[in-house]
Parts: sequence; structure tokens; C-alpha cells
Amino acid sequence: MSDGRKGRLLLIVAVLAVAVAARLTTLHWTPLPSTLDGFGYVALARDTLETGTFPLRRFRADNIVFTAVLTVVGALTGERPLYIAQLVVAVTGAASCLTAMALVKRLAQSSRWRHSRTTLAMGVVGMGLAVEGIYLRRTGQTDEEALAFLLLPLFAIAVHRLLTTERYRRRWGAVVVVLFAAFPLLHTFSSLIAALVLTGVLAAHLARIPSRRDAVTALVAVAGFWVYMWGYYRIAERSLLEVPYVDRVSAYPGLFLAWVVVLVATLVWFQRTSARLQRVTIGGAVGLWFLTLGANAVQTVFPGTQTTPAGLLVLVAAFAVPVVFAVVGLPLASRDRRLIGPVVLALLLAPIVIVYFSLTASLTPEYYGTALRGQTFVHLPVFVLAGIGVASVAYRGSPDGGLGTPKTHSHRLATVLTVVVVVAAVATMPIAFVNLDTLAFPTGATESQFAAATFTADHVDEQWASDHPFSRIVDLYYPSASNGTYQPTARWLGGGTEPNCPTLSRASWGTTGAHLFPAASEETTPAALAEWRYENDVVYDTRGLDSVYLVRPGGNRTSC
Repeated sequence: MSDGRKGRLLLIVAVLAVAVAARLTTLHWTPLPSTLDGFGYVALARDTLETGTFPLRRFRADNIVFTAVLTVVGALTGERPLYIAQLVVAVTGAASCLTAMALVKRLAQSSRWRHSRTTLAMGVVGMGLAVEGIYLRRTGQTDEEALAFLLLPLFAIAVHRLLTTERYRRRWGAVVVVLFAAFPLLHTFSSLIAALVLTGVLAAHLARIPSRRDAVTALVAVAGFWVYMWGYYRIAERSLLEVPYVDRVSAYPGLFLAWVVVLVATLVWFQRTSARLQRVTIGGAVGLWFLTLGANAVQTVFPGTQTTPAGLLVLVAAFAVPVVFAVVGLPLASRDRRLIGPVVLALLLAPIVIVYFSLTASLTPEYYGTALRGQTFVHLPVFVLAGIGVASVAYRGSPDGGLGTPKTHSHRLATVLTVVVVVAAVATMPIAFVNLDTLAFPTGATESQFAAATFTADHVDEQWASDHPFSRIVDLYYPSASNGTYQPTARWLGGGTEPNCPTLSRASWGTTGAHLFPAASEETTPAALAEWRYENDVVYDTRGLDSVYLVRPGGNRTSC
């Protein structure tokens, strides 16, 4: 093996190791799922293992694939899904970084770059995505979306290769069929993003004026996915399965169609317009997100949701560095009309379109959630293009566009720029481990907090009050227990009366505040919390990173 190939192999191993380690960081404070929804998935897998059948009555339309994965891993390892879910997600999330490295490698090959220059670009995208906070958060949380981040680029590549090459067409077709069938069962929102990405790939293919046979094949493949996706979700709704996100599109079908037209037109236009216009368009579109986030720090853009904490604004600002280099590298992807460029452009434009659809549809908490999820899908293509941008700037003076021997100053500049981008990514890393509304650390539930939720589920028969995380954990992991609600807590901490029912509280309500997503957090003082506990009955308490108390009001007050 040559030194160049050995160096690239070591880079791949290093990226995978760093990415997995970053996504297992939460194990330092809890072995449990790192996100609230994760408790629902592990509960479904737990019940599947116990009964031998899926608990379909509690299923959403997109619970099938991820529940099956956790069930199989649990059966093979003999471990409870509660304690293996984070490892499964860490591996799949880390693997998506390697997919991004493969994309940047193909882009570099289309420009006939030297081996060292290509390896540099791969290193930037791999290490960047391994530690960048927002991407790390979404690909490290116990959610089926972590698997979708891995499979979405593969789906787009498979469809693109099926449409553009005769070689291995049957093999690509088999991959397309598997992912075609699996995506709507995997994750509703990711399926919507996938449909937009495939539409972009289709537009790029038709813009090349293919043969009639190839055009029909492309239309059938992409239109078929749209029909299958919507058909499955409609059937699921009639079967009383919950289908999230679809109603947000069906509520504004004309507007959504208009944004699909924008996606198609922009992708085709990018393959023909100047590099400057491309950079201004994407730079302006993503730059407006930063301005919106800044405005949200002063006044909520989506009424009824949380304003942006100043600390979060500072952390997110570091993401501007890879965005700048992505804008620099964008024209190279546009020039590659056949090899992989259309896939990268479609992966970039689809989430931008869904965010602007959300901003123009309705400024409600539901569309706030859609925009928040949508923007996470832009991070992978941004870092792919950032790797291209860094290598382009560093080796701009190389002869033959990078085919000759690069100068010493190019090596130095490449090192400096790589460090700048990776350090900027590391600067955003805390985003992955804090609550976004309160910046409270750490996110997720510790074992002592989970024990408190379990005690509440086992011993409280009437409705009880808490914050969003505790009520969500009990609702998902103990579906037969009494429901918790956070409305009494929100009223109390917002200046109203104390809850007249058992309340599972945290010490942090007196410091960083109670997490009440999607509403803004509310807080009191440590002294007020201590007085409240003194005046009522503390029936359970636990010490840890954030002390928890189950407090029952004195007397016969038991109604929330």
C-alpha cells in the first residue's frame, strides 16, 4: 500500500473514531438515550422483545425501521434496548461522516485533483462533521433521524447513478428499491427531505436532455417515490397511526409546490449561471438564517416559542466559517453535471427550501419545529462544499488546477485553513450537549432522574405536574402510567399559583429554568423552591447533576 493510500486510510479511521467518541460523550453522565424521543423507541423495542410482536397501537407511521433495528440489536446482544440505543446511534451517526467524505472525494475526482489535495478536502469534511455541534446533536441523539442522515446521501447517489450510468445498473437499482421502500417507514420528515432531494436530482438529469427512455425512467422513479410516500402516510392515518409533519405540507399545498418549483429552477440555473451569482444566492439564503436567529434573540420570530439565548447565538455564529468556505467551493459542484455534483446541489437546496417554506407558511410552534429540523440537513452538504472550498483556496496557485507539485506555502495555507474550519466546528460542539432554550448542561436524563420518573410512574395515580422532559419520559417509556403535564409548572414559574397536584421538580428550576418546549422556559429562585418544598410534602428526592424532588401538596389538594 502506498504512503498516500495508507495516510487516507488512517484519516478515515481517525474520523470514524472521533465521530463515534463525540457521539458517545453523553455516556460520561448517563447510559440512557440522549434525547426524550429515544425513550419511546427503546420502550417499543422492549415491548417487542417481550411479546414477540410490534406494539402497533402505540406506533407512529415511521417507527417501524428504527424499532426493528433496536429490537434486533437487543436480541443479538442480550442487552436492554434502554442501554444499547446510544451506541447504535453513535455508530450510524458517525458513519454519515464517511458518506460525506466519499462525496467530496468524487467531487475532487471530477476536477482531477491530486491525491494530497483530495485528502485535505476529505479531512476537512470528515473532522468538521465529526464534531460540529448542530450536526453532532442530531446524529448523536437516539432518534431514527440519525439513521436517515446516513441513508439520505446514499439514496440520492443510488438514484443518480441509476439514471446516469449503464454500469452496475441492476445493483444500483436494487439499492434504490430497498431505500425507496424503507424511507417512509424510517422517518416522516426525512422522507420529505429525500423526496425533495430526488426531485432535484431528477431536474438535473432532465436538464441534460436525456433519451426518452432515460427520462421516463427518471420520472417514474422520482414520481413513484412521492406517490408511495404520500399513499403510505394516508393509509397510515386511516389506520389511526400518528403521521407527523405531513399535515404541515398539506395545509399549504400551493405554497409547498411553489417552493418545489424554486428548488428545481435554482438547481438547473446553477448549472448555467456564473460562480458569483451562485455564491450570492446561497450565501444570502443561509446568511439570512443567521440574521433571523439574531432577530429571534430580541423578539421571537415564531410567537409562543423561545427567544434565542445569547450564548447559543455566539456558538452558532462559529458555523459561519464553514459556510463561507462552502460558498467558495459551490461552483465546483455546479460544474460537475454528471459525476456527483447534482447530488451535492440537491442535498444543499432541499433543506434550504423546506426552511423557507416553514418561514413563509405560518409562524407557529409547529413550523418552528419544521424549520429547526430542516436546517440540520444542510450541514452535511455545507461541509462537503467547505472541504472543496478550503482545498481550492489553499492550492489556488498549483499548476494544472492541482495536478502539479504544490508549493510549500500552499501546504502551510492548507494547514492553517483546515485548523480554522475544524476549530470553528469544535467551537459549536457544546450545542450538542445543552438544552437549546435554557443552555442547561447536560441535556438528556441521568440515571437518578430516570429513577425519579420511574418512581412517579409507579406511585402517582393521579395527574401530576413537571417540566417537558419528565412528562415526556413517563409518557413514552411508561405508557400505562398517569400522564404528567407541564402547564401548571409553566403557570407557577411564570408568576401564578403553585400546582395543586404532585409535582416532579428540579433544583435547576431556580437557576437555568424549567424546559417547557416549545414554549419559552420559566424560572423561579432557589429560595422560592426551598420554601415551596418546606411547606409541602417531599415524598421522593434524588441527588445528582440536577437534584430532583417529588412534592405532594399538603392537605387534600390533588387536582392540577
